[in-house]
Order: sequence, then C-alpha cells, then structure tokens
Amino acid sequence: MTPEEQVRLNIGDTDTDEQYLEDSVITFLLTENGNNVLDASIAALEVIINQVALQPSRWEIGDASETRASVEQLENRLQELINRRNAQKYTAIPIILNTDRKDWNDLDKIFN
Repeated sequence: MTPEEQVRLNIGDTDTDEQYLEDSVITFLLTENGNNVLDASIAALEVIINQVALQPSRWEIGDASETRASVEQLENRLQELINRRNAQKYTAIPIILNTDRKDWNDLDKIFN
C-alpha cells in the first residue's frame, strides 16, 4: 500500500468516485510532513474539515439532494489520529529514584 493510500485509509477518503482530496494534495501533505503517514493524515483531515465546514449542510435540486458529513464526527476522527500519533511519540518509562531527602524544604533555599 502506498503512503497516499495509507493516508486515504486513515482519513476515510477511500471512495474512488468522489474523493475529498486529490492525489496531488495528499502527496504535498506527505512531503510537508516528512513522509510521515500519520502526520500527513492529520493534516489531510484538517483540510477536509475546513472544506466541509464551509459547505452548506444540505442541498436539494429537484429530486436530488445531499447532506454533508458531520464536522463533529470528522473532528472526533481527527482527535483519534492525534491521540494515536502522541501515543507513538511518547512512551512512558518508569524510573525509581532513591534520595536521602527527608522533606521538600531544601528547595526553598534555591528561591531565597
């Protein structure tokens, strides 16, 4: 699977008939984010949210009508991607410190 396809999969833009973003946009976002698929996915989803937020929520012409995606649902997905990125970046390592400190009063000397 190409990085562009991975980004599309992450953001849910997989409908080949009506994609939110052109391939060139996804390629640009990958380049801007150091070819990091997750960071490019976050950037791509932010672009889609901006597009959706600026469109009418519903349109109707004769018998044809369409209701746009919910910005709230897209923002929830964006937060999930951000959480996934942050979980990859920050891994907690337990550290045990042994000191001869009896209380925290010695820190007062630093500020006085």
